[in-house]
Amino acid sequence: MNGRAALAVLAGAVLIGLAPIGVRLSDIPPVATNLWRFLFALPILALLAARGKRGEPRDVRLLLIAGVFFALELSLWATSLTKTTVANATLLTNMTPIFAALFGWLLLKERIAPGVLLGGAVALAGAVLLAIGRSRAGQGPASAGEGWLGDMIATGSALGYAAYLLMLRSIGSRVGVGGVMLWASLSGAAVTFALALMLGDALLPHSVRGWLILIGLGVVTQVGGQGLIAFGVGRLPILVSTVLLWMQPLAAAVLSWIIFGEALGPIAFLGAALILAGLFVVQGARAAPAEAKA
Repeated sequence: MNGRAALAVLAGAVLIGLAPIGVRLSDIPPVATNLWRFLFALPILALLAARGKRGEPRDVRLLLIAGVFFALELSLWATSLTKTTVANATLLTNMTPIFAALFGWLLLKERIAPGVLLGGAVALAGAVLLAIGRSRAGQGPASAGEGWLGDMIATGSALGYAAYLLMLRSIGSRVGVGGVMLWASLSGAAVTFALALMLGDALLPHSVRGWLILIGLGVVTQVGGQGLIAFGVGRLPILVSTVLLWMQPLAAAVLSWIIFGEALGPIAFLGAALILAGLFVVQGARAAPAEAKA
């Protein structure tokens, strides 16, 4: 089973790595693109939810609130893709474990292990180097000044995803994977629709290719990628999952290099390595107490 779980996480991470490419190539703005990502996923998620644990009404309410944070995270991340490189946006968004540990300390009174502090410091240093490397190379779809803004927005999206995951923790195993994804995606669709209207975004793509990209984001990325990851992560040690999930930013970085010419220079490459190393240390520190209790 561990072999199947590892393969599922690996495949899911690669599919998620396609998401920033799809957002960048979409005919419509980022927030509107995420709206369709949710909408095309909903029918499939409804079928999956009908076959799994449904939970109590309070669980559904919590999932709907969690979906708001999920939508805000995706909207911030997608917006950052219009101002910084795909690699920067994806790597900085994946700093979620650091902020999850911080939220756990502030809200749940969980102790922060020394390893979390060390790993967080290493990852944050890597984030600064990654931004400096991008700035010096003059890469990204926007100016150098907006590139820094894009990096900050991507980091902010990690905060939103940490809040989303923290809320899911309180549900535990009371709701199946399909139900979790369905209710969170339902409220996520409502939030992104409201945001798209507020921003005056065009909602309909103007080409067949544009529609195919939106369908791919909904079915392949939202359902396939997230579903495979949800299946595998619950069956693997946290450190193994962490390493396998690195395929997401790595796949995004390679594809952005090939498609958009956004290669990582020496400074940015060092920053990326430090981020991944810091996340590995953080996950290891957070896994140790769980193993001690088991």
